[in-house]
Amino acid sequence: VETCKSQVGSGALPIETLASAALKLRPPGARKQTAKKLRTLSAALRALPTPVIGRIHEDALWLDLRCLDDEAAFAEDLAALAP
Repeated sequence: VETCKSQVGSGALPIETLASAALKLRPPGARKQTAKKLRTLSAALRALPTPVIGRIHEDALWLDLRCLDDEAAFAEDLAALAP
C-alpha cells in the first residue's frame, strides 16, 4: 500500500486532488516482462464482474482505494483471478 493523490474530477475540478492510498502491484521479472504482465493484469481486472480500473505507473499497477465500497467483494474478485 502506497500513499497517492487521487484526482477529484475532470470537468469542474481537473487539477484538484485528495490524499489517498493505493494498492501498488508490481510483478517480479525483467522490465520488459513486467510491462506485459501489468497490461495482462489490468485487462483481467477490467473484465471482472465489477470492473476494477487502475493505472500503470512506475512499473506497477496502482489501484486507488479512495472509492472502494465493498472490500469483501473486491477480495473475492481478486481471489477469482488466482490460477
